[in-house]
Amino acid sequence: MFLTRIPRGPRVARVLQALGIDPRRYWLLMDLFAELSERREMLGQLGRQGASLKIITWLYFGLMGVVSLLIAASGPSLASYYPLFLAFSTFLLVAVLVPETSNSLVNPVEGLVLAHQPVDGATYTAAKLSHLASILLYLVPGLNLVPALAGLELAGARWYYPLLYLAAALALGIIAAAGCCALFGWLVRFVPAPRLKSAAQIVETVPWLFYVAFNYGRTFFPRLHFARWLPSTAAGWLSFATLFAIASLAALVFGVRSLSGDYLVRVSSIVHGGSGAKSKPRPSRLGDAVARVFGGPPSRGAFEYVSRMVVRDWQFRRQLIPMIPMLIAPAFLLIQYWRTSPFSHNFTAAHLVPHMFGGFLFFLCPLLPYGTDYKGAWLFLLAPNRVFAPFARGVYAFLWLKLIVIPHLVLCLIFMWAWGIADGALFAAYSLAAASAYLGIELRLVNGIPFGRQVDPSRGAYMLPLMIVGSLAMAAAVGVQYFLIFRSRMAVALVTIALAAPVYYLTRSSLRAFEVVIRYRLGLVSLESKLLYKEVET
Repeated sequence: MFLTRIPRGPRVARVLQALGIDPRRYWLLMDLFAELSERREMLGQLGRQGASLKIITWLYFGLMGVVSLLIAASGPSLASYYPLFLAFSTFLLVAVLVPETSNSLVNPVEGLVLAHQPVDGATYTAAKLSHLASILLYLVPGLNLVPALAGLELAGARWYYPLLYLAAALALGIIAAAGCCALFGWLVRFVPAPRLKSAAQIVETVPWLFYVAFNYGRTFFPRLHFARWLPSTAAGWLSFATLFAIASLAALVFGVRSLSGDYLVRVSSIVHGGSGAKSKPRPSRLGDAVARVFGGPPSRGAFEYVSRMVVRDWQFRRQLIPMIPMLIAPAFLLIQYWRTSPFSHNFTAAHLVPHMFGGFLFFLCPLLPYGTDYKGAWLFLLAPNRVFAPFARGVYAFLWLKLIVIPHLVLCLIFMWAWGIADGALFAAYSLAAASAYLGIELRLVNGIPFGRQVDPSRGAYMLPLMIVGSLAMAAAVGVQYFLIFRSRMAVALVTIALAAPVYYLTRSSLRAFEVVIRYRLGLVSLESKLLYKEVET
């Protein structure tokens, strides 16, 4: 990418040496990573995938452009416009940089090969994290160019304000990237290597938890009276700012320096460390039921395979993190207004329940084929063709039973207690039918064997635009449901019964399509294995 085209002259070498980096080995590693990326063996880093990074930049460019033009048209003041967009763009940048830094430092698979080479930790870490600079050079202009130019329409804006805005955005981006490196440096220093993956995934949720706390803590934070804790004089503010700056700089410097120590020595323990819950294989009654209903041992095998991998696979769990706001926000509304019946002729949080399940599955199904140990997909080539149909039904059984049926049984008891037996049972049946219809459609988004494909780095950054589009579609469905269906209990009951047959045939069609996709993807795996060998002419 961009960094592989930087001139490698003596001046650059002196700068690298001043930072404690071996220039020769640094550029050797950069060439190695570029070659691995070109051969599609190292796709997990966004900054090394030029096409994906450009697509994501244009997506954010369009998103921020529309939002900034709409807000600028409302005529806000400069004092509120620029800080708002700088904070928002920095948040989006951090949401990309944190998982990228985590994936580079906490999942260094190629480090197993390099651990015995004479490469110090600083050189290896610098080469690993160099792709963050490419992300900054693309995303900072993509996120901030239109807001900077749109600010010229505000009252009091001078011609040089866009230049100041872009300079401030770039400075904040550099600070954010350095802060991400320092954060994981402290983790590498203090967290045991086998536990580093689990700790890193907790850290990846911080930007999204901050977003949720900001939205739902606005009534709580004022009660803490932060103003009382802050200094009231100019001298006090100066001392506070000085101490804060010194502490931040010290944390940044020592955090980054933590990555230059014995990092490569710990690579083997980091890579083989656990990233999820560990459990002993044991008989499952639900698995027995799946085997009896959905097609025998292949269905049960698929059910147990997916059940265990969703909590263990590093890359899959990392891709789920951007879904946190989508899950937490409706859950807060439901907890707050759960006693209000949807049959009260008022719009309630309960009307969102079927679409919460549909929205979650809408984001989950496209992620299901991607995993860390994708090279193990060749094992499925050993299976006879007749098992793929029941295997597809086993995957569906996991999604339907564990993510729809069991949660609805729990919700049914809660709703019957809050609204009465008849209303609670009727709404739970309607929600179950609607969520099953969602799953029948969204099963077609599972594009291959679960956890059998290499992660596409652009998918994580697609989540925000995808969440916006999906939210708009679900909002339209909620409106149709509220104005047309929940006018009477009889209408809800009739719609619930009417959904049964379409859901059945839709699911059967999706299962056949899923089976075809599995066979197709396994055919590609078989073809790729043949491409490893080249005929030598003599």
